[in-house]
Amino acid sequence: MGNDVAADLRWSVVEPWDGVRVHGYFFVQHMFATHDAVRKTLPIFSGRLPEPVHVGESEFRLGRLVGVPAGIYLHGNGFLCLTQAGESVDHTSANWRELLRPQDIWAALANAIAVSAAMRKPAAALLRAGGALYFFAPTDEAMQKLLQALTPVEEGQSVLSSADVAQLCLSAP
Repeated sequence: MGNDVAADLRWSVVEPWDGVRVHGYFFVQHMFATHDAVRKTLPIFSGRLPEPVHVGESEFRLGRLVGVPAGIYLHGNGFLCLTQAGESVDHTSANWRELLRPQDIWAALANAIAVSAAMRKPAAALLRAGGALYFFAPTDEAMQKLLQALTPVEEGQSVLSSADVAQLCLSAP
């Protein structure tokens, strides 16, 4: 699914970041005072909107990983997996590099992997952060880092949240 999602949409920025291609769309939040929850959550879509499948705290498991995305939307032949970042000032094309937190990128990717495995379809990693919607397209190296973080070292290890996986990816060489 990867780049098909990004190709049809007009992203404000498309730049590489540590093995991940970051697509960012920036908007003024109050401009989306719409009653349509999907359009408000995923403001980059103008035509046919993705269809909500799960919204809220649903758990998706892959081995030790327990992903808890903010929402899952059916789009094309796969899913959009939305992770919600913590509160922050609005991201813009001028400040996004300072405001986008690496742990949020890895957590969004981990959630998408868990959703993809549980739903048995591709899942694109999206992140909502103050005034921004991001789509992350990981390179093979970034995927390798994620898979290594999920590989159990010994039997009976505890479960990992997407935030735990993010920390493992950030500390990996």
